[in-house]
Amino acid sequence: MVLETYSRQELLQSIDGADEGHFVAELETGYLSLSRNRQYFKGYCFFAAKCKARELHDMPMDIRARHLVEMAMVTEAVQLAFNAKKMNVAFFGNSFAHVHWNIVPRYGTDPLPEDSIWTIDRALIESHFLSEEELSNVKATLRAALSKLSERDQIPVSFA
Repeated sequence: MVLETYSRQELLQSIDGADEGHFVAELETGYLSLSRNRQYFKGYCFFAAKCKARELHDMPMDIRARHLVEMAMVTEAVQLAFNAKKMNVAFFGNSFAHVHWNIVPRYGTDPLPEDSIWTIDRALIESHFLSEEELSNVKATLRAALSKLSERDQIPVSFA
């Protein structure tokens, strides 16, 4: 069975309107990128499956299992990198019907730290962009945490 896949550029653009500057890492089953405009939650990322699948259950079992393991490692890396108090992970795909995860670090300092991020004014959430220097620093911090976990868990990660 040959699976159709998305290119990295297609996924970055389709999910968040991001460019290559927001790319963080490639794993076996997906691409990790920083959100272009949701950095109100520093480290907000997307982990998108490479294979074309509308729903998680549409993925072949072996790829689905591997993808979930990688997603958990990515989530842990975000938490470690940015010292988040709690991690929120969401799978919607309503505007782009494809398996991709919103990985949202929560710090307890936002207006509603014990509520869903969707209860916070969307204009506030979607109005925080990183400068080039901040983007570079956030990516480097996240890559360092991901590299450490990749070595620990023996899960290959590429930053190219």
